[in-house]
Amino acid sequence: MAIQHLTTKVVEVNDVRSFEPASLAQGRSIKHWNAVTALLAGDLPAGLLAAWRPPGVVAWLVGFLAGLLYANLFEYAYHRWLLHWPASSFGRGHLQHHASVGMPEEPAHVGLGGSPLAVVIMFVANGVPIVALNLLLDARLAPGMLVAFAVYFIVTEEVHWRYHIGGWLPSLLRSERQHHLAHHDIPNADFAIFAPVFDCVFGTRSARR
Repeated sequence: MAIQHLTTKVVEVNDVRSFEPASLAQGRSIKHWNAVTALLAGDLPAGLLAAWRPPGVVAWLVGFLAGLLYANLFEYAYHRWLLHWPASSFGRGHLQHHASVGMPEEPAHVGLGGSPLAVVIMFVANGVPIVALNLLLDARLAPGMLVAFAVYFIVTEEVHWRYHIGGWLPSLLRSERQHHLAHHDIPNADFAIFAPVFDCVFGTRSARR
């Protein structure tokens, strides 16, 4: 399917004063506790595994890089096929995020994980197969992969918050913000939030002009 050129008008970031105070506080709380949960859910198992079967420096580095790539693939698949599956509970929840863009209640719907429990489930669903495969192969990459998954999740939530609610972004991410916010008008493209590796691989990267 051909992807349309990105010609839609990009929504401007609201001044925080235009958001409902309760929604802004709720969104900040969700982001904070999601980050804490991700840090614990990724780093605690990684530390235990590393203490039990210590990886070498190369295994840490390879595992971390593999974890970043895996996290990027998971983000793409999760966003494209689960969050945009209208009949699912994932899809219905994600519709709230799309519908709230530019509205006073938007901050409450920006978080990628709706609650710390959802973040734990996400880490368990991804972490168990990673650990099991690494134990089976004795690869010792799991600690680095789990740390990378946690880092990727925390950075992605923070970048996503700044796209929608405001905050400093480097120039490259300001460009990616245009793609992300255009996704709200063209929801069949630009599924990655800031690293469009698999948008390019699967041909869902919109062209900018």
